[in-house]
Amino acid sequence: MRKWFNNLKVAQKLMLISFFFVMPDSIMLYLFITGINQNIQFARWEQKGNAYQRPLETLLKLIPRHQLLAGRPPGNSPSDPEPLLAVQAEIDAAFVQLADVDARIGADLQFTDEGLAKRKREHCRVGTVHREWLALKGQLASLDSEARAAPHRHLIADVRTMITHAGDLSNLILDPDLDSYYLMDASLLALPEAQDRLAVIMAAGQRILEQNPKSAKEREQLAIWITLFQDADLKRVSDSLQTALNEDPNFYGRSATLQTRVPPALLEFTAAATAFNELTTRLVRSDEMEITAVGYVAAGEKARAASFKLWQIAAAELDTLLQMRIEAYEQQRTRSLLVSALALLAACGFVTFITRSISGPLRRQAAELTAANECLRAEIAERNRAEAELKSSAAQLATAQTIARMGSWEWDVRTGKLLWSDENFRIHGLQPGERELGFETTFEFIHPTDRGSSRAAIERALQDGKPFNFEHRVLCPDGAERIIQQRGDLVIDGAGRPAKLFGTAQDITARKQAEAELAGAQKELIETSRQAGMAEVATGVLHNVGNVLNSVNVASSCLAEGLRKSKVVNLARVVALFREHEADLGDFLTQDPKGRQVPGYLAKLSGHLAAEQSAALNELAQLQKNIEHIKDIVSMQQNFAKVPGVKQTVSAADLLEDALRMNISSIQRHDVQVLREYEPAPPVVVEKHKALQILVNLICNAKQSCEAAGRETKQLTLRVRRGAGEVRISVTDNGVGIPPENLARIFNHGFTTKQDGHGFGLHSAANAAREMGGSLRVDSEGAGCGATFTLELPLEVGDRNRLPELAEPMAGL
Repeated sequence: MRKWFNNLKVAQKLMLISFFFVMPDSIMLYLFITGINQNIQFARWEQKGNAYQRPLETLLKLIPRHQLLAGRPPGNSPSDPEPLLAVQAEIDAAFVQLADVDARIGADLQFTDEGLAKRKREHCRVGTVHREWLALKGQLASLDSEARAAPHRHLIADVRTMITHAGDLSNLILDPDLDSYYLMDASLLALPEAQDRLAVIMAAGQRILEQNPKSAKEREQLAIWITLFQDADLKRVSDSLQTALNEDPNFYGRSATLQTRVPPALLEFTAAATAFNELTTRLVRSDEMEITAVGYVAAGEKARAASFKLWQIAAAELDTLLQMRIEAYEQQRTRSLLVSALALLAACGFVTFITRSISGPLRRQAAELTAANECLRAEIAERNRAEAELKSSAAQLATAQTIARMGSWEWDVRTGKLLWSDENFRIHGLQPGERELGFETTFEFIHPTDRGSSRAAIERALQDGKPFNFEHRVLCPDGAERIIQQRGDLVIDGAGRPAKLFGTAQDITARKQAEAELAGAQKELIETSRQAGMAEVATGVLHNVGNVLNSVNVASSCLAEGLRKSKVVNLARVVALFREHEADLGDFLTQDPKGRQVPGYLAKLSGHLAAEQSAALNELAQLQKNIEHIKDIVSMQQNFAKVPGVKQTVSAADLLEDALRMNISSIQRHDVQVLREYEPAPPVVVEKHKALQILVNLICNAKQSCEAAGRETKQLTLRVRRGAGEVRISVTDNGVGIPPENLARIFNHGFTTKQDGHGFGLHSAANAAREMGGSLRVDSEGAGCGATFTLELPLEVGDRNRLPELAEPMAGL
């Protein structure tokens, strides 16, 4: 790791250091913004619950009124049925509003078969409750007044349960702020309970007033209900709303509308409810009442109307408080992002300043390093002689590095118990379990010179609680000296004290010895091997296969999207409709307006499903072609890689066509036109896999440049020309082009203009061209004018053992 870091450029080192400084802040910012977004989402779910309540509250208002109108004895029924019909029309409209809200947000609040079944509320589906209402309305004329009360009570109970379900599943019941929490308590719980109890009291009082003589038992029950309404419902509504008013300034700013709208509405409701309570109390205590049943119901309706008015204001103010909370969180998120962006810009500016201040002196040293490079060339001939002697040692070293001699250990800090694995005993020259070991006795094996630093590293880990990694020498009982690399970490208990220290011990003696032997003679050879870029070759293979995998991913995504949007689910609905009308299927298909549409709909559905099947089969066929294409690419790449270093006689046009086939799926997917301009040219003698890797890279880059330019017509031109002693293969695109300032460094190691680029593709291609005795160059008239990359391959290859010139002399700085 240290050598790798030392080989980086100064700018790369500074950028790497900046990255490690910025990364923790970025993670903290991400977690902070995620928390804010969760709070915003929490409040938006509450708004959904509040929206779902509105049509339910309307039903809670209208169904008891319908019960009162429908429950009057025939002698007391008005001759005009319009009030009852008007209330029925309002209830129908409320169910339409409820169905609309359920279609929009019902699934979010788990008003589904599965969500309701988990909470044993299956009967509270919107369609089920609506059918209960339609059944009640249709049977109303055939039911007496007593029989009408039960379905009304059942409907009211279902609506109350749906309000509870909406509150449970929309976060309303978990609201974290006291002002909005108590508004929720009033609108979701207290007011619906009070409205329900008012309806019950009104119905009972109406029955008592219409009786003669009045039932003592019903009057006793009425007294209980009015007491509950006064002591529980009315007090809870008043207390909750007053608490919301008091807590309002303590969170996201005072809401002016909350302070001005709620108190008058609360006062109006309290006055109307109190007046109705007093009237009911007189009804309970006195046999003679100067008020009629119609007047009594009117007083109750006034109290209920005031309660619903108060509910509408409370629900609206709850939405206002939730929106204020969302806006506050959004402002906090914006400020955090702005501050982070400014800090990032400042950091980037500072790194740029430091980089420029350091790169200036390095440029002055470039001339000196160039002269030194010439001297190094003279030494390479001598180093080549030593290379043969080092090859056998290098092979042995590579084999030894794959066989890691590594033991493990664990020390319980509290009990002092130390456990070694068998391999750890062997590393220290002991037989497994040969002797009992303690923490202090292990230092007897450490070389006296290294004991102090080893103990300090362990003590530092105990204090800091951070992982450790250090090396030391050990003296074995047989007198042998070994070098051990210790890696470990610390476990902290619940009280924050060290509990257990564990780690590994690896014998790196052979590696250290090999590193010392190779450090001098192989330093330049390691640098040359690094530049050869074996990792780049592997990346090129994955890059080629990845182009086709993009097409596979698109085809599979299209197929999955088509299945998700399939109309086949509509067939189940038609089947359900047939089952619903099994008894009268003939009349349903010939007489019912909906049934007469079924045959035509099935015809259209069958055509649509056939089209879906055809599209899916086409996508599967394309997917199979792409998979076969991947197999061809892998097979082709394996054939090219079987004989590295072996020259082959190939046609330049065939090379271009092979490279094009490796990119053809991506080119077709992005609608890139390919033009071919091949002139007759003699074959060239090259390492085929290297030449193909260069051309695949150039075609892929040209395609990406065309896509980034965003032109309506994307064009890629492939040319083969014969020059003076070489064959020229050109790849031209009409993409984004290359600015003049980038032309001189386009082949430098690490240079890239792509957001996700790595900067070694063109660098590797330029080096590969030089190794084959050719060259790679680029021409562009500037940004937006496209670019042309030309690979020149000689007709007669020179000495293959000559050292290729470095593509980037300063790459090691």
